[in-house]
Amino acid sequence: MTNSLRMFAILCVAFLMRPTAGFADDANEWFVRVGVLEAIYDSSARILTNARVIPGASASVTNNTTVLFDIGYDPTPNTYIMLMAGIPPKPDLNGTGTVSQLGKLGAVRYGPAILTAGYRIPVPGKLRPYVGAGFEYAVMLHDYDGAVSSLSVHDNFGYALQAGLEYAITQKWQAFLDVKQLWLSVNADGLLGGVTPVSAKIKLDPTIVSLGIKLRFN
Repeated sequence: MTNSLRMFAILCVAFLMRPTAGFADDANEWFVRVGVLEAIYDSSARILTNARVIPGASASVTNNTTVLFDIGYDPTPNTYIMLMAGIPPKPDLNGTGTVSQLGKLGAVRYGPAILTAGYRIPVPGKLRPYVGAGFEYAVMLHDYDGAVSSLSVHDNFGYALQAGLEYAITQKWQAFLDVKQLWLSVNADGLLGGVTPVSAKIKLDPTIVSLGIKLRFN
């Protein structure tokens, strides 16, 4: 990086972090957020057939990009409650290990709903970091067969940790960057080759990275 570019970057950071009155959120305030998210899965599976584990068999879930919608409420200026939903993604489930030759086992379209509560760290300036925790409920909307027919993936609860940054553009509008780590597993069953019953416990554990715009109703 040249000296001029380095100086420009330092000035930009100094501008964003400069002490200002900022735009603190108000108590008893509602807000909505809209953005784009990437779900990055840390997936694996335990696969059984005829009540026996298939040695070395596992599965991977493909990452997804989709649109998110948040609705939230601030009980106090520094605390929030937030519900995240979005356009249901459709990840594929692919066989790995000793079942990799089966290729795509199936797919599912599901609707994630994530409820979190947290704390905005009071710092000077327009940047507001926040941290939170909560729960997820994954609703399976439609199953798609692959190497496994009559596929059925079941709803389940999970846990979430959240951290992010909000940047005040105006009094009402903010930009945000958000990261959630989810711990979520689901059960699935179907027929392998159309005949042999097969079941699996699938670990999803996605990291959800999102960015977008927030509107405050103050």
